[in-house]
Amino acid sequence: MLQTFLVSQFYTYLMVFVRLGAAFLIMPTIGETFVSTRIRLLFGLLAAVAVTPAIGGSLPAEPAQPADLAVLITGEALIGIFIGTIARTMMGALETAGSIIANNVGLSSAQAFNPAMSQQTTVVNSILGILGILLLFATDMHHMLIMAAVHSYTLFPPGGSIPLGDFTEHLTRIFSESFAIGLQMSAPFVIIGLLFFLGMGLVARLVPSLQIFFLTLPLQISLGLLLLGGSLSGLMVYWLRAFQGQMMPFLSS
Repeated sequence: MLQTFLVSQFYTYLMVFVRLGAAFLIMPTIGETFVSTRIRLLFGLLAAVAVTPAIGGSLPAEPAQPADLAVLITGEALIGIFIGTIARTMMGALETAGSIIANNVGLSSAQAFNPAMSQQTTVVNSILGILGILLLFATDMHHMLIMAAVHSYTLFPPGGSIPLGDFTEHLTRIFSESFAIGLQMSAPFVIIGLLFFLGMGLVARLVPSLQIFFLTLPLQISLGLLLLGGSLSGLMVYWLRAFQGQMMPFLSS
């Protein structure tokens, strides 16, 4: 009896850990690449221990065949990856906005390491990426990410059919919305940049001998940074609301 109990408990814990671990592996804040793999693994193990007593009763019976167990584990991992991908895609909105803003303020060549993307990006990308992660922690929105993974058991019961078609359609919509959010965040800089370049073109036509781009580059960068400093708080609040809106369906299920 003791052996049967231990096996069933290990099976329950394994199923919970697969979904939560897959979600935490991709999610922002918890799944950032600069976070040690051991820390992420330990966090997933501890979260599974805390959640297993509440979720264990909703799990299907342990499959008798290893193939059935592999199918069940694959389904749980896909659900966790789906949840984590939604949150990670919203971080891509900051990447889109940062690239467009950098091109319009003359900082597209200024490169810096972006810990949110784990690669060299523009300075504006790095600022927005770090600020996005910081605000997720400051507003306790990382708790929402954890709760979304836990509440997903109501929306996607373990052992049920995986709606791959709905997953694909929803992710496609999230990708398009993330790109649209990035464009909306950078819209003021696109408009100001267009007007600025239009003015430089007129001056260059009136005074052909004047090195207009060489003279106006410091002004372009100064005005761009001034506009970025004045609008940064509003841009990040808009992004946080959009991020929250994408995670709320999991909490309301």
